[in-house]
Amino acid sequence: MDNNMKRIFQHNINLISNIEKMVYQFRIQNYDFALRSASECINVFSTYLNILLEQQRYFNENYIIIDQAIITEMLTELLNAQENQDYILLSDLYELKFLPFLYQLQEIIIYNSDITMDDAFLETVEVMNQTHPELTTLLINQAKHPSLQIQHCEIEYTASGLKTIVIQKEHSKKIYMHSNRSASFEAFLLANSWYTEEKSIYLVYGLGCGYHIQELLNLDSNIKIEVYEGDLQIIYLAAANDGFVNILRSQRVSIIHDPEYKKLMERLQEMTDDMEFVIHHPSLYNIKNQAVRTSLEEYFIHYSSIKNQSRLLNSNFHKNLKNYDNFVDVLVSKFTGKDLYIIAAGPSLDKNFLELKNLNRDDSIILATGTVFRKLLRANIIPDYVIVTDANPRVYKQISQLEQQTVPMLFLSTAYFGFAEKYSGKKYMICQEGYPKAEEFAKKHNHHSFQTGGSVSTTALDLGIYFGCKRIIFLGLDLAYTNDLVHASDTSRRKLQDIEHLIQISDIYGKPVYTTKVLNIYRKWIEDRIKGISSIELIDATEGGAKIEGMKIANLKQVITG
Repeated sequence: MDNNMKRIFQHNINLISNIEKMVYQFRIQNYDFALRSASECINVFSTYLNILLEQQRYFNENYIIIDQAIITEMLTELLNAQENQDYILLSDLYELKFLPFLYQLQEIIIYNSDITMDDAFLETVEVMNQTHPELTTLLINQAKHPSLQIQHCEIEYTASGLKTIVIQKEHSKKIYMHSNRSASFEAFLLANSWYTEEKSIYLVYGLGCGYHIQELLNLDSNIKIEVYEGDLQIIYLAAANDGFVNILRSQRVSIIHDPEYKKLMERLQEMTDDMEFVIHHPSLYNIKNQAVRTSLEEYFIHYSSIKNQSRLLNSNFHKNLKNYDNFVDVLVSKFTGKDLYIIAAGPSLDKNFLELKNLNRDDSIILATGTVFRKLLRANIIPDYVIVTDANPRVYKQISQLEQQTVPMLFLSTAYFGFAEKYSGKKYMICQEGYPKAEEFAKKHNHHSFQTGGSVSTTALDLGIYFGCKRIIFLGLDLAYTNDLVHASDTSRRKLQDIEHLIQISDIYGKPVYTTKVLNIYRKWIEDRIKGISSIELIDATEGGAKIEGMKIANLKQVITG
């Protein structure tokens, strides 16, 4: 690639990145930022337009890409839309005309070029040696010895001209570290989702090519970033990537090679309120230590759930404050010393739930999860309470047409607001740990904040423990797909669709059973929560499903008859 072509190629990379961010800013009506970016993009394009026109033969070999009249017309349309302050049209023109033109140019250059990394690597290690001397030595050794060269990773160009790392997995599968179209814009969106003004230190697992690190740096000149990466070959490829040296020059980023993952785990024990731990999810697929990978995947699921639902949680919380009769804490005397039967919706529930008709209701409480509420009522089993926790509006179907029931409802402070708003029975609000607004509200009113564990069944368990029940007995707590079924009949989706993304664990009989990562998180949470509890007898009367360490496995009929 000659110097002129290199100049065009690099200008296009920067233009594509800036235009995509500019279009995003137009879409959210941040016009001041977007218009400044638009003027800058036109100026940059104008500086190398003559060089581009000189290369018409190169670009037009197979079909016409560069035509001065077409380019002039495109620029005129952009300037007219900007002058008319038609920012909808302006952003559309950039997105639908200018960007495709630049992508076409990059495609041709990439097709005619080889990937070279030597110059960028030398520049990177020179700067890296000032702050990361030990890591620099490892990288130089990696470069010098062919036997240490990349075995499972390779570099590919993306459509924008940036590079991405491809991880070669078993059975010819590939995992891409960054978008094949626009790695920069993808990283911009990811960094924006991570960033919060309250945090000054970010711990990031997963380096990739470093685009997400650069975009996070761009958001705040005061933050510092610690990047943990277990694979030296990934660091090597990142170091050999154009632009990576700028991350090091910022002097606000530390790259930590952590093949045993001990440094990350130790650092996570030191987390303070001004720190945030985030995960570059594609990097998880490159972790060979299964225990570490599982642990980080579980954190990612939990973090993503909270982050992605924050607006929904906040909206539900504020509306629920208008529609509750009391805090759930006031029910403690109703539960203390009694047997608590928590009814979940696992597929094994069909085996034994009718046995509840033989229950002595004087010393027992039936707490139905929302999913099984209708099923129990149809069987003429009236629970003492129903509990709901899900924030999503789609779960309202659990009580649809049951709004006139008088069974008291226990609801999480962030549960879908329609439950508390439309249900006729008494409503008791549960304030939960881990959600600051609920914690503050409970503290202000001198009430308890409960652990939720992420699900309705785990929340119910914590209630039973706090209330001092004599025994806590679970039904339908499969936490797995027993007999390849998802839920009990007459509750929710019944049939298991596929097993591609499932994992296998042991069921109560010691045999393998399929489950999801999320359900397995709940199982482990329960095991941790009940560890050391001796004052309450904890019984799994599901008669199927996953084995939960610390719970006594029993037949429901025998539990009821004693």
